[in-house]
Amino acid sequence: MNNGYVFDERFFNSFQEVQCYRYLKHIGIPPGKMHMEYRLGRNHVDFFPLKRVFWEHHPINHKLGSNIYKYGKQRRHILDKHGYEHIPLIVSDVMFEDIPDICHKMAEHDIDFRKGVVPTDTGIYYLRDYEHDFLDIGYELLTETMQF
Repeated sequence: MNNGYVFDERFFNSFQEVQCYRYLKHIGIPPGKMHMEYRLGRNHVDFFPLKRVFWEHHPINHKLGSNIYKYGKQRRHILDKHGYEHIPLIVSDVMFEDIPDICHKMAEHDIDFRKGVVPTDTGIYYLRDYEHDFLDIGYELLTETMQF
């Protein structure tokens, strides 16, 4: 394979996945309990730490213009179809800088992978960096006001 990253003798599709792995290891989840690339038929989920919370991390989707909400609903449907309707799913598109950044984001959103705590009743929690969304909205408003 020419693309990807090797870290801790494991292959990752992106450096962001390496960051997620490093974070889970930092909070005390051993690699064998992270359940990376967890298989569900012909599909897989990035992480299923301690088999308490599913985690899909795809920051590139935002940059490519993909709809993270549609993606989350598709992944939720796959999980439900395989009998995991009672286990929460986190879908994140934040470009994590480092371990402290991830720790901060998880604390800010009340996410605890060790306990399986996710602040949602819908079965999907979207961990987003809304700063970019607000900037886009601000630029749109600015453009609209300049047209008058």
